[in-house]
Amino acid sequence: MKYSWIVFFDLDGTLWDHLDVTSTNPPFRKISDTTISDAKGVHITLKPGAVEFLKWVRSSGGIVSTCSWNEFDKAFDAIKTFGVEQLFDFQKISTNPKKYLLMEEVLNELHGRGVSIRADSLFYIDDRDIHISEVLKRFPELTFFQIQKNGITFDAIRKIIAEKLNKTL
Repeated sequence: MKYSWIVFFDLDGTLWDHLDVTSTNPPFRKISDTTISDAKGVHITLKPGAVEFLKWVRSSGGIVSTCSWNEFDKAFDAIKTFGVEQLFDFQKISTNPKKYLLMEEVLNELHGRGVSIRADSLFYIDDRDIHISEVLKRFPELTFFQIQKNGITFDAIRKIIAEKLNKTL
């Protein structure tokens, strides 16, 4: 069985600055490389360093999955309008707030493909910590990063993950 590592990535407030893409009104249109707008002129901007971080994960052999509490169609439409859908191996976006269930779906699918993720090689990035207690009950060895809390940036997360993987893989 092949072993790998994975980053579960929230969307609202993490990939982009908008805190509830489900409340927007598609269709979206691209304003610039980092900003899109919905039909009512609401702007959504990618968080600084997010895309570069996702590219680093992919180029470093990691797997990336969205892990978002949203309406799938609206969130995925925003991802496609930004042109970053290829940076995600899995799109796990659901109106069910139980993020650990989305994580289990990905891990089960990977296991079915012969890919196993060690418990200490699970990483989760979110702008809020409201889901973390449930997630840690299911995955106690997962490493959680609350982006922007206490100065946590994508560059800092990259360094921490790289150091941890060099020690564990």
